[in-house]
Amino acid sequence: MNDDFHEHFNRYLHDFRSAGGGGLSPDLIDLPEFMGQGTITRTKLRPGMELIVANCRLNDDRTIRFHSETPMIELSFWLDGSIKCSLGGERQAAGLPQSRLLFARRMRSETRYKGGQTIETCGIRLSESAFASLIGSLGGDAPLNWKRLLAEGEMSARVFCQAIDPAEQLHIRRLLACPYVPALRNMYLEGTVLELLAGYLQRYLFDDREACRKDAKKLGRTVAASIRSAADTLVRRMDDPPSLPELARLVQLSEFKLKAGFKELYGTTVFGYLRERRMERALQLLEQEKISIYEASLMTGYSNPSHFAAVFRDKFGLNPSRWRRDKS
Repeated sequence: MNDDFHEHFNRYLHDFRSAGGGGLSPDLIDLPEFMGQGTITRTKLRPGMELIVANCRLNDDRTIRFHSETPMIELSFWLDGSIKCSLGGERQAAGLPQSRLLFARRMRSETRYKGGQTIETCGIRLSESAFASLIGSLGGDAPLNWKRLLAEGEMSARVFCQAIDPAEQLHIRRLLACPYVPALRNMYLEGTVLELLAGYLQRYLFDDREACRKDAKKLGRTVAASIRSAADTLVRRMDDPPSLPELARLVQLSEFKLKAGFKELYGTTVFGYLRERRMERALQLLEQEKISIYEASLMTGYSNPSHFAAVFRDKFGLNPSRWRRDKS
């Protein structure tokens, strides 16, 4: 059963292989030059559980269609690229970066990738038996029966979608470029995959209801939504953030409620929150060799590189230049 499950990788990417994109390993597709550049890799972490990572660029638009009658669970992260997806003929939510948790009895999907753009995605896929075994082995008072998550009748899949918080992007990107030596690679990947699975199952299936109850008690749903909107604005405009009065005005709260709300929801000040998100973004940028330290400082809202370096050192214990040198 798990062998059939692992065959989906080859079936889904049949067009790439038939075009000459086979690598030295059956788990690697190295795109031929006429099709694009980059790789698509599959790592079998345990029977019925695999990680698929795409880091590539297609020359032309391409549509991939896939059909399977095999039940599966998939947690995927779409980090970069222009991607449009439909399941069972229904268009899925757009907007990157995005996470998606899928429980499927059967799968009929169509994914459209736009040519000329970098594609960065990773997907964690589990067979029904692997998921049941994993949940059972973790114990707990109330076993999670994934079949109950599916709607009755003709509904063959249930999908949860959500934007990826900048704080999580760095963690997820380590699946695309594993920092460990080959001998430890699978150990690291499996640990990271299990951590992400547990976190997103908790978030999608339990946290929303619990958070709503807590918000209603402490802040009220309307105020909590305004605080989250303010946080999104800070991240989106981190290179030129609004002042505190302007931010309060944008989300229609008093400055007092805004500051108190950030303390309640995030455990820090408004600009303490912004500083954390800036540093997470800075680390992500510095992992890209083509971006200079000066450019990274500007892109995260620091016009003075010395100030940027001081904040970075305070957060990570190293200057940006030393961090980049040690990483390489």
